[in-house]
Amino acid sequence: MSIPVLPPIGIIGFGNMGEALAAGLMRTAPATAITVFEHQAEAKAKALVQYKLPVAASLTDLLQKSEILIIAVKPQDLGPVVAKLAENGFAREQKSLISLAAGVKTSWFTQQLGSSRVVRFMPNLAAKVGASLVGVSPAEGCPDDVASHAVHIAQAAGEAAVVPEKLLGVVTGLSGSGIAFVFRFLHAMAMGGVREGMPYNQALAFALAAADGAVKLLRETSEHPIAFESKVCSPSGTTVEGVRVLEEAAVSAAVMDAVSAATRRAVELEN
Repeated sequence: MSIPVLPPIGIIGFGNMGEALAAGLMRTAPATAITVFEHQAEAKAKALVQYKLPVAASLTDLLQKSEILIIAVKPQDLGPVVAKLAENGFAREQKSLISLAAGVKTSWFTQQLGSSRVVRFMPNLAAKVGASLVGVSPAEGCPDDVASHAVHIAQAAGEAAVVPEKLLGVVTGLSGSGIAFVFRFLHAMAMGGVREGMPYNQALAFALAAADGAVKLLRETSEHPIAFESKVCSPSGTTVEGVRVLEEAAVSAAVMDAVSAATRRAVELEN
């Protein structure tokens, strides 16, 4: 996917998500200027050496060099960062901000910064390989051009889906946390293969292939997941026996409850 040249971008924090967005932008919008601000020596060196990205000497320096600021720091580190941006004329200079901080509403940023030019992202770990569906929620009153730029930036991590902020908790449950549920299920499938005598790595390869195939079938057809399940379940066959075990263990209910629990916790964090 090719993304238009974007205004200069400053990334605050070069951890997993900051790095993932930088790598995605360098791949999909290579003409876009990117500057990094990072305290940690190892992360700073990675930005400089591995990615050849300039590192700002201070937040003030970063603000001067960037039109769009991406905050990719831990929620507990937000206060001083946002205060510094506000102090140095974020609103006056008509800068824009994208937050990756879980549990922090756009309204908090707009109040602290005195600007509605704020967008919130909810990616997941797959952003590291450009395969995340990123939830994108502009603040109330966010200008259209700011929201449009945010969508393009989100696409550097995979795909973008604009959702109301009230649904970001659900996005967390389904995607942000949900990717961990998928990892656990795939590991469990592989362990089932181990139990029946197959080496773990080979069993995991078959589990991954089954998952890849299932996803491709669903993406490339209009079939419902249950319709495909029914096609695999032949009368008195192997699959229906396995499905029966899953039903007896209430796996469907457990997965629904896991998504709901993660969603509830995401909402709790916001409040």
